[in-house]
Amino acid sequence: MSKTNYYRILFSLLISTGMTIGFASSCLADPDGAKLAADKCEACHGKNGNSEKDDVPSIAGFSDVVIEDSLDMYQSDERKGGTYKVDGKETNMNEIARDLSAEDIEALAIFYARQTFEPRPQKFDAALAEKGATIHERKCETCHSDQGSNADDDAAILAGQWSPYLRAEFAAFRSGDREAPKKMKKKIDDLSDEEIEALINFYASQQ
Repeated sequence: MSKTNYYRILFSLLISTGMTIGFASSCLADPDGAKLAADKCEACHGKNGNSEKDDVPSIAGFSDVVIEDSLDMYQSDERKGGTYKVDGKETNMNEIARDLSAEDIEALAIFYARQTFEPRPQKFDAALAEKGATIHERKCETCHSDQGSNADDDAAILAGQWSPYLRAEFAAFRSGDREAPKKMKKKIDDLSDEEIEALINFYASQQ
């Protein structure tokens, strides 16, 4: 075989192998978290996870652990999601989560953990917020540190979260519609309605 033909064959093999590797890599690539978020989540949770709907939580900046755990619980129906209308059709978190693969959930968790939580602009009662600050320090700061703003706690960000959403979640914990960890349930059960309202106003005040 001439050197020219040898090099032609070698070059062809290299191109073929490179194309094969490139194709395999594209097939095995991780899901695009940003695209998944835009397609599956943005209609309710807002751009990059900062919600414009006061009954839907902002999830930007939540830790990847919180996002993954929440989606896993929705997927298994361990946690029930509220029903919302998207493009005229009713849907809920359980239906959305069931359409996600484990890789999708991981990609979404990583994407949202990298976003910046923007406190929601809303009205609050300053006097109640002051009382709520004391209650938070006594009852909640251990697990929701930095006044409820530290995502590294692997707990939901409360500071600056929508008040109507928080009010609904407190009600769900109190009624048993949403299961709380034992330590958290005991603390919520010990709170009066007035103390819960004070906490909600405290979190709303952090803008």
